[in-house]
Amino acid sequence: MGDLSFRLLGGFRVVVAGREVEITRHRQRCVLVALLVDVNQVVSTDTLAHRVWGEDPPRLPREALYSYLSRIRVALSGVDGVAIVQRPGGYQLTADPATIDLHRFRALHAEAVSAPDDRHAAALLTEALALWTGPAFAGLDTEWIAGLRDAFEGRRLAARLDLVDIRLRGDDHVGLVAELSGLAAEHPLDERVAGQLVLAHHRAGRQGDALREYERIRRLLVEELGADPGVALQQLQREVLGAEPVAPARAVPRQLPAAPRSFAGRVDLLAALDAEPDTGDVVAVSGIGGVGKTWLALRWAAHNADAFPDGQLYADLRGFDPSGEPVRASVAALGFLQALGVDTSAVPSDPQARFGLYRSAIAGRRVLVVLDNAADTEQVAPLLPGTRECKVVITSRHRLTGLVATHGARPVGLDMLSGAEANDLLTLVAGRDRVAAEPEAVAEIVRHCAGLPLALGIVAARARAHPEVPLSLLTEELRDQADRLDGLDTGETGLSLRSVFSWSVRMLTPPAADLFALLGLAPGPDIALAAAAALAGLPPARTRQLLRALVSANLVAQTADGRYRMHDLVRLFASDEAGRRLAEAVRAEALHRVVDFYLHTVALADRVVEPVKQLVELGEPVAGCVPQQHADADAAWRWFDAEHACLSAAVGLAVELGLHTRVWQLAFVLNDLRKRRGHLLESLADARLALAAAERLDDPVATLMAHRHFASAAVIARRPDLARAALPEAMALAERVGDAHQLAALHYIMGGVHESDGDFGAELRHARRVLELIGPEVDPRLAVRTYTMIGFCHAKLGDLGASRRHLLRSAGLAHEYGNLDSEAFAEANLCHVDYLTGEYTRAVEHGRRAVGMFEACGDVRAVAFVSTNLGECYREMGAHEEARRWWHRARDYYTAHQPDAPELDRVSAGFAFLATLA
Repeated sequence: MGDLSFRLLGGFRVVVAGREVEITRHRQRCVLVALLVDVNQVVSTDTLAHRVWGEDPPRLPREALYSYLSRIRVALSGVDGVAIVQRPGGYQLTADPATIDLHRFRALHAEAVSAPDDRHAAALLTEALALWTGPAFAGLDTEWIAGLRDAFEGRRLAARLDLVDIRLRGDDHVGLVAELSGLAAEHPLDERVAGQLVLAHHRAGRQGDALREYERIRRLLVEELGADPGVALQQLQREVLGAEPVAPARAVPRQLPAAPRSFAGRVDLLAALDAEPDTGDVVAVSGIGGVGKTWLALRWAAHNADAFPDGQLYADLRGFDPSGEPVRASVAALGFLQALGVDTSAVPSDPQARFGLYRSAIAGRRVLVVLDNAADTEQVAPLLPGTRECKVVITSRHRLTGLVATHGARPVGLDMLSGAEANDLLTLVAGRDRVAAEPEAVAEIVRHCAGLPLALGIVAARARAHPEVPLSLLTEELRDQADRLDGLDTGETGLSLRSVFSWSVRMLTPPAADLFALLGLAPGPDIALAAAAALAGLPPARTRQLLRALVSANLVAQTADGRYRMHDLVRLFASDEAGRRLAEAVRAEALHRVVDFYLHTVALADRVVEPVKQLVELGEPVAGCVPQQHADADAAWRWFDAEHACLSAAVGLAVELGLHTRVWQLAFVLNDLRKRRGHLLESLADARLALAAAERLDDPVATLMAHRHFASAAVIARRPDLARAALPEAMALAERVGDAHQLAALHYIMGGVHESDGDFGAELRHARRVLELIGPEVDPRLAVRTYTMIGFCHAKLGDLGASRRHLLRSAGLAHEYGNLDSEAFAEANLCHVDYLTGEYTRAVEHGRRAVGMFEACGDVRAVAFVSTNLGECYREMGAHEEARRWWHRARDYYTAHQPDAPELDRVSAGFAFLATLA
């Protein structure tokens, strides 16, 4: 391991055995730095994305991170003792911290502080400072790295000044004057630097220069900060003037409230607070109300109080308190000054002068400052110490990004407890025996509280207060969503989820509060910007501003891929808030807009994916709904995959709203896209809803389309019995209204029913009936697929020559009409025919062409099917490794999406054959 070195304190370099490892891409270096800073700890994917891209991530940050990490792994392959591994929720770089110069620097500095004598301390500090070859992370430029650079530059200065203190106790005072004069020019307001320069002048026999330096810093402090020098610097001036040294009594404040006794989990977050324990650290802990920010801060503070011998200051700033306005910073500063022993009569009334006095009083002391429940950056910024000996821990429901940007604060985001942590918290409060006796009830409580510590604490406290009541009875109030928030209410201010959440909403502007309420009604587990804009009936730019306010208030979380999500209990509260805040007509219009958004946007995606497909007439979207356009098929698929859960929920929402036309239209338009992605059961479930909705409409077109969709979805989902029962009525209706096109489509589906039965003669008759009703000029897609069906039937009936002729005609027509999807099906069937005739090389050519086309069409289901066939072709050719590769591809799909697919048996048989050759 001695041959490995990660060098970040200067130009970025990774050196192994004297050879530099090539990691030249800027983003790759940023990713590696983001992991090295927290070496041997899991860094969440969202945190990595924030560190690398800040507020401007790429469209698919997770995929980009995966690509960068793969390349970093390759670059570090063969380096002993280093690994990057994926963990639940993130990634972990494992390595010896001593190989990373910034960790080595911190360890040496910490060791120097506790060294037994000056000689050892000086040697350690000299070794630590020698690790620096230039500005930290030189050449890397992200918002997070810039803040990190400032923090480490501060630690570098602290180490330099610690070494100066040791040298001041020696006799090289003249040499120190020149060095400290340069430092004073770089840090003109730093009282520690100024004090060292005054002392160096004084001990070098230059009293006049010492007094002039004191006057310089005094004048600057008054002009810039409105404050006189601190006690230590004033005492030094008196020593220079010949006065007796004054050692004023210094009060040591101990203001921390009692730490929580019932505290579970948060090991990684406590470690994050520990991560920078030496000097100059400002940590901003943020999270939703009730997530345990104060508990975390007080727990950490209680365990680390001894590290701050000059005291601990605490203030509840009441940023989200229902009882009144937030505490003004000047009022908090007054309390701190009194705790630090400053006479109240000496405290100036001017806020800026008061803040200056506070910073002077705390200067030179190692104090922990806990600023709890902060409203915003403006409230806490004046309370930050002006020197680096202190540590500040701030908690807020807002993210305090301004504090991160302007003061280099380290953001620590507080998320929900894991299932195990939630179980531990219940055990601590309710009792181990009680929890062990009812594991099913405990699991249900944990599920309904969704990892929110306040919710878990309320239930556990009620259980402890009523030991005679089984936990299973307490769960009854939590089962019904409508009553769940009532079940999490103790009746005390601050111990009710409704009241805690309401304090956060109270701080929002009315437009942001309206959007918050609407998001509680939105369909699906999350929402993207364009859908949120449709829901709100606002332009995307304005909607983005409001969403940022909700994210900042920790009422909404923004995921790494740019979507917005609410905690389950927050969503329940938002839904209730919508009922209280918004008129029924306003809610109905918003939900109609979002349903129309999903309907028209998915229709545009379907059109981009398959341009020749005949689409159903949808009409115009309602006012205020602007559908999202898709640049190309890839963009359409990315949107569909990201929105699929929301699209399914939108169908259910349309049912609830009684939008019967929208129900069958949305289900119908989704069908083909879902089929390609393998969402077969979802399509069948929505087809049932479409049938029920169509029955409520006096519209034969809707009825026909709904039956067509249901039958098609049933055949694809391998439920031909359902299609067989529905098709006769639909075909009779099509004949009755004279719709030859719909009748042709129904005959095509009936052919699929017979294919499922193995009756290929009947399938062939229905296929021919399709071509009697319509030709390529009416519906090229349906006609081409029918030719493919005829070719398939001939193959199954043993006429391989006729089969090949029809399939070649199908492929040619599809190519002529630009119908890539149908051409792919023809090529796939040609692969099968050539396999049957022993033309394996030609079969492979057709199969690989089909796979390429299906990939371009986004049809992962068809890719898996053809991959199975290709594996069999390669097996017959003796190319066993190629067969293995294609079967692996098919098996990955089927095991994940269709574990009951008969093709999986063929794949398993192929692997079994290969095993016999081993």
